[in-house]
Amino acid sequence: MKNIQLFFILILIQFSNAQDISFDLKNLYVTPFGMSSDLVGFNPLFKLDSDSIHNKVKSEKIRKLPKNLDVSQTSYCFFYFTGVSSSSFKNELVALIENYTTDNPSIFIDRNGNLDFTDDGTPIIFKNNSTLELANNNSISAIYHYQLSKSQISPQYESKLKQNFAEKFPKSNILPAKYWLAYKRLSVRISKHFLDKKPITILLVDNSVDGMFSFQTNKLGDRVLVLEGHIDTDKTLTSILRFAEPISHNAIFKIYDKKYHIKNVTSNGNKITLSQTHKKPSYDFKKIKDLTSLSITLLDDTLVTLKDLIKTKKYLLIDVGGTWCRGCVSQEPIVKNMYKNGDIEVLGVFKHDTFKSVEEYIKNHELKWPVALADENFDDIFRINMLPTYILISNEGKVVLIAIEAEEIEKYINEMN
Repeated sequence: MKNIQLFFILILIQFSNAQDISFDLKNLYVTPFGMSSDLVGFNPLFKLDSDSIHNKVKSEKIRKLPKNLDVSQTSYCFFYFTGVSSSSFKNELVALIENYTTDNPSIFIDRNGNLDFTDDGTPIIFKNNSTLELANNNSISAIYHYQLSKSQISPQYESKLKQNFAEKFPKSNILPAKYWLAYKRLSVRISKHFLDKKPITILLVDNSVDGMFSFQTNKLGDRVLVLEGHIDTDKTLTSILRFAEPISHNAIFKIYDKKYHIKNVTSNGNKITLSQTHKKPSYDFKKIKDLTSLSITLLDDTLVTLKDLIKTKKYLLIDVGGTWCRGCVSQEPIVKNMYKNGDIEVLGVFKHDTFKSVEEYIKNHELKWPVALADENFDDIFRINMLPTYILISNEGKVVLIAIEAEEIEKYINEMN
């Protein structure tokens, strides 16, 4: 009996003595697509031709303009940001762009969302690839970052893009696309460290776009990931970010054969504390699964395995998208071309869709390959958080490449053939 008691006492001592390990995170913010990626969003500019600002759904009057502002040379735009709860435009901040036709316009950000542009500090003088910092109104040290550049929209797409935005902003006088701003959302904070003298990388993902990193269990909320080794921030992070966990005490990672849970993350993301645990991680990042036996129910209610779909082809491409996803639709011709050339078999998996919407999409887009709705099992295995996502699987059932651009899949297949 005494031996049993002693055993449990030793176990308790072992875990009570487990040291907390804290890391001061570096101020490096990157886009999930990698800093070398040319994927950008566009901020259309609208002419300031009255004392009102118009977004998609409402209009608000400007309270005060910056002193000596040349209104005749001023436009405005919106930045998505959820960190100012009292903003006049929900989840948006307004920016005035003075001298918008020049290479170095002045940007006045309505940082507190009250449409008084005299109480927000000095304007930003725009430079290509400059960084815009937006502070959370509950914590000025909690910052969200945008990287800004001038748009370089091809003339062949300009008219269609301008028309699309004009329809969404019916009360606004939209300017030519050559004046627009392009942006990258730097939503990933990345920091390289050493744990027991071995390299690790810590990533925090601000999915809520508010500059803060909050403890929560929401699958769409902020996330954390701890990896072995140091990763290249120029390359896309989309494959590894699939394994990020919601920031909570239940986020557990296996690092060099030891398991750690997230004990604390400061709300501004400046510090993270890990603590050793005996619990198992929800996903073993190193584990390579044979996916040939993975089953999924097709839209026609047929239950199939990936092995059934690979057939005699070398690769199976799982095309994960949505009928509502413009990026998915725009890249579809590349997938169709690979399929037509006999390079791949394709399984289309639709997320956040319904049977009816997918059935209509198949008809309108003349899809020739089997399709399915993403189910819970599929989501748990692949953890797709960006659309489109393309998963290339070998005939042995191993994942060989995950990409967000169909051209990357096409390039890989061409190199292997």
